[in-house]
Formats: sequence, structure tokens, C-alpha cells
Amino acid sequence: MQLPYTTLDIFTNTRYTGNPLAIVRVPSNLRPHLTEAQKLAIAAEINLSETVFLHDVKDGEDWADYDIFTPRARMSFAGHPTIGTALYLSTLHKSNDHAFTGIRKIKTVAGLVPFDFWPPSTSTSLGTASVAIPHDVHIHAHRLPHPNPTSGLKAAAGEEADRTVPLVSIVKGMAFNLVPFHDLDALGAVTSGLLPVDEVFRGAYLDRGSGWDVGYMGTFYYVDLGWEDIDGDRRVVRTRSIGTREDPGTGSASCALCCYLALVQGKEGEEKVEFHLTQGVEMGRRCDIFVSVVRTEDGKGIQEVRLRGEAVKVMEGVLSVGED
Repeated sequence: MQLPYTTLDIFTNTRYTGNPLAIVRVPSNLRPHLTEAQKLAIAAEINLSETVFLHDVKDGEDWADYDIFTPRARMSFAGHPTIGTALYLSTLHKSNDHAFTGIRKIKTVAGLVPFDFWPPSTSTSLGTASVAIPHDVHIHAHRLPHPNPTSGLKAAAGEEADRTVPLVSIVKGMAFNLVPFHDLDALGAVTSGLLPVDEVFRGAYLDRGSGWDVGYMGTFYYVDLGWEDIDGDRRVVRTRSIGTREDPGTGSASCALCCYLALVQGKEGEEKVEFHLTQGVEMGRRCDIFVSVVRTEDGKGIQEVRLRGEAVKVMEGVLSVGED
């Protein structure tokens, strides 16, 4: 069995920056023959933070299924694979690939994801995609100790400097310890996540019996850099993400953080909050990630989350699976 693949750099319009992603295309006739174990083996061989398996559209459906794998496990959702898959589909639209004609929705374990895309900003960029993120935000009861409380910001609700950090799920299966720092030096000094690598998928600190008690649990460090006035007010945040490894651009963690900040720090009557997150700088792979959060009318819930970013194509090829 041979499968075509493409690699993209996500959240950038410059090759060899941003967050790499591999997209493996699975034709309809091969889908029944590609096992979960084989997908995991392929993801481990490619060894990027995530690999996507994009399935041809079934008759009568107006969405494309995509499976997301890390080298260790299947993921219920992840942001940069979703942006990358949407922009990859935009290239198939332009090439008149009939297997994906008119498709503007993709589906993973966490739910159906509508997307839009716009023309490229540079000669290398595939364009910009905006995706409506499936969200089921949950703030867990357990809070791990802040690794350096003297470097932390004041608690989100405005109390004295907090010595613990919130644990927030953006969807069931994706949770993040959100760790604030007050300056970039403290952020740059980070060397590991709050959890050992072998505990990242164990769910030890997730609320038991809540439905949000399984899946991935990473660490997302951040510094609030204030506001920029580009097309209106936009909150600027510098971030780093570490789970089983450091990730240069984490869309799901960015959405979790932005939802949390919008809920606990949002101003009364402020319905929509815009964010610009910069990640991967310390790795030499800068990512520019844009998130908009719309709160419910009472300010106590999240009505909509949209993630936006660019991508650029890097490599194409064919991989072999099985004995042939």
C-alpha cells in the first residue's frame, strides 16, 4: 500500500519556520485496509508533533474526515493540524480535485469543523484559513503548583499573585496547565512541562467522572504583552507549549488560554475578544496564531472560538505501508 503525503509549515508564510505538519492522503479504496496501529507507526516514523490522515469524502457527505496522530497516540483535536488540513483542502479546490469539490467542513473526534480560506499574502503562502473550533471548555478543580510563583502574574480574577495554575480543557481529551509569567526572561528559562512525559496522557489531574477525564494534558506558558491596535484592539500574548516535547505552534492550547482569559478577565459587556499569540520564537520557528473568542451574553460561557493562520507547502512524496 502506498499513500501520498505532503508537509506544510503552519502559522507562517515562510518555509522552515512555523509548526511542521504531515498530511497523509488516504484514498477511499485503501481506507478499510489502513489500521490504527499503522497510522500510529507512520506518525512515529514521520516524528512531527502531529500527522494527519485525510480520507476521501464518502458519497452523500459534505465533509472530509481527518484523523490526528502524535508519535504516541491519536488526538481528539489539535489546532495546527486543523488549520493545515483546511489550507491543504484549499489547494485541492484550486486544482479541481473532484474528491473534495465544495468541501468546507472537516470532521475529527471532537466534532465537525467548518472553515473558510482567503488568498495567499505571499508567493509561497497557501493562504489564510479560519476555522470554527469545536469547544467544550471546562476548568478543572485541580491546580498544580506554579513552577516559579515569584515570576507569575497576579491571578486572573485580580487577587494576589497565585501559587497554583489553572487546568483547562478546550474539548474533552485536550487539557492544558496555563502558566503565567510576567516577563520574557522567565518564559525563556523554561526547560520542561509541569508533568513528566510519561504522565501527559494519564489524566491524573483531570476531574474524575466529568467526561473531561481522559486524553492529553500539556503545559502552556505565557506572558501577557498588552494590546496592539491593528484592525481594532487585539491582546498580544507570547507563549511556549511543552507536553511530550516542545511544540512551536499549538492552536488548541492557544484556544484554551484565550477562552480562559476571556472568561475570567473579560470586561462586562465585552462580547468578543481578539488575541494574537506568538509561539516558537525560542525554537527558531516563530508562529503567529490568531484567536477570536465570543462569550455568551451573560459572560459566563463561550459561544464561539475561531482560530486563524497561514501555511506554506514544504515537501511532497509517497510512503509505503505493509509488505508490498
